[in-house]
Amino acid sequence: DFLSGDCPMMGGSRGRVLLCGVSLCMLAGVSRCLQIGTQPLDWPSIGFEFRPTRTFLHYKFRNGVWDDGQEVDGKEPYIPVHIGATALHYGQSLFEGLKAHACRDGDVKLFRPKDNARRMREGADRILMEAPDEDVFVDACRRVVRANLDFVPPYGSGGALYVRPLLFGSGARVGLRPADAYDFIVLATPVGEYYSGGLKAVAARVVEDFDRAAPQGVGSVKLAGDYAPDL
Repeated sequence: DFLSGDCPMMGGSRGRVLLCGVSLCMLAGVSRCLQIGTQPLDWPSIGFEFRPTRTFLHYKFRNGVWDDGQEVDGKEPYIPVHIGATALHYGQSLFEGLKAHACRDGDVKLFRPKDNARRMREGADRILMEAPDEDVFVDACRRVVRANLDFVPPYGSGGALYVRPLLFGSGARVGLRPADAYDFIVLATPVGEYYSGGLKAVAARVVEDFDRAAPQGVGSVKLAGDYAPDL
């Protein structure tokens, strides 16, 4: 199912993981063939918002071992979380973001997922979390794209399937220390351009009395908490 190569749409950068994506049959839980971009969506106008899809993946780290992950029905996009989870109390949570593009040759290509896997590992090491191995991370991204192939915006629409891997501490702690259990979620949602109308020059304001990240802090890793100050 997997090839290697460059996406004509993306300009020939290295490091892609390619899905043979014209159609996909016999997927667990899906009785019909899936084809790129066959969901009834107005692709040029979808914007950059969360939209439910068929499936997301849920992996659990328990007793020192990651499980094989489960495909979860996207119609119920909820997971149970312990009220004492370190993600809620102490910010043990980080995420990645990457895109799967439909290309001119009929394939779907993920952009550099191994780089995202390495960055997640670096972030997890910084705050003493247990990250999935690179192979597990990349395979999870492939799985979620395959399971939602019909949600991949068609070539030429300007959109992509946005893949969001999320790692968080799910073990309960009252004292300040790392969790003993972690959950790894990989969701996918079709998106358009982040900035509607494409990249254009904008008026900017320089703020000098506000810091998003402190020197020697965690601004170099993609912690969920890094984004709260921006709000």
